[in-house]
Formats: sequence, structure tokens, C-alpha cells
Amino acid sequence: MLTRLFVFLFAFVAFAVSPALAGRPVTDGTLSVKDGKGVVQLSARGSLIGRFERGKVTITDPNPYDARRPTVLGAEVIVYRSAKTTVYSGRDVRIRIGGGLTHVKIEGRGIYVSAVGRGTGMINGSGSIQAGVFYDGVWSLNDDDYRSLPDDPTAFQLAALRSGD
Repeated sequence: MLTRLFVFLFAFVAFAVSPALAGRPVTDGTLSVKDGKGVVQLSARGSLIGRFERGKVTITDPNPYDARRPTVLGAEVIVYRSAKTTVYSGRDVRIRIGGGLTHVKIEGRGIYVSAVGRGTGMINGSGSIQAGVFYDGVWSLNDDDYRSLPDDPTAFQLAALRSGD
């Protein structure tokens, strides 16, 4: 039920943001998260590598029987919700996804993600005070400068305008 809600949310965001890019040629976008604490979701066609210190990752593979299976290493607990959706949790978990369309939701701390592709996503920081400073990690979208993870759920489009356009 919850997975369907996230898929619906991503589809809604895709249609809401797409008019902003309508008529403009686009190419693969990039997402980078460093030392994040909170939630990072991505529904995209492309590649993702990442890890987290502690937390869980929910992966929905719309075509689980093709050759593009996600690789998850270090998970202490694995829960199969359906033939398409698996939840991995633990400490020092590593993720590699390449190729096709995949829906990924990472919740935890010490999140490091690098993704390239096209799609939609949502990011939400849930930081804490470290050395007297509020800290929840940093992120960069489509080669922009790094900034703190947002305090509220923030939708984004993973796509970049072609150079020279």
C-alpha cells in the first residue's frame, strides 16, 4: 500500500514538473548526497551507487526477472514484500543499481548516494545538532552547488538541459 503511494507520488511529480522542461532537450541528470540523515527517494531510469551507515532501503524493481537486478551488500535483515519489492536493513549497507527503471527509498543516517539518469525523486533531511550546529548532510542536484538537505519533503526532477540550449 505504502509503495503504491510513493509510486503515485513520483508519477504526480513527474507530470507536475515536466511542463517546465517541455520543448527543451534534456539529458541525464545527476544526484549526489553526502553524509545524509533522513530520506532519499528516487524513481528513475539510470544508475545508482550508494551506501548508508544505518537504516533501510526499499527497492521496487518493475521488471524483477530481467538481467538488471539490484545488488545490495551487508544487509542484516531482508524482507520480501512482493516479487517486485524488497526491503534491506542494517549497518554499513551498500547498494548498486544499473540500467532500467527502479524505485529506491533510503531511510537512515550516513547516506551517500551518486545517481545518474532521468526521473523524479524526493529528499527530506532529519538532522541533529553536531558541535552546536544543525546538521543533516548535503546534496547536489544536476551539478548545482551542494546545500543542506531540506527540512521538509522536497520533490525534484532528475534531468538536465543539454549544454548550449
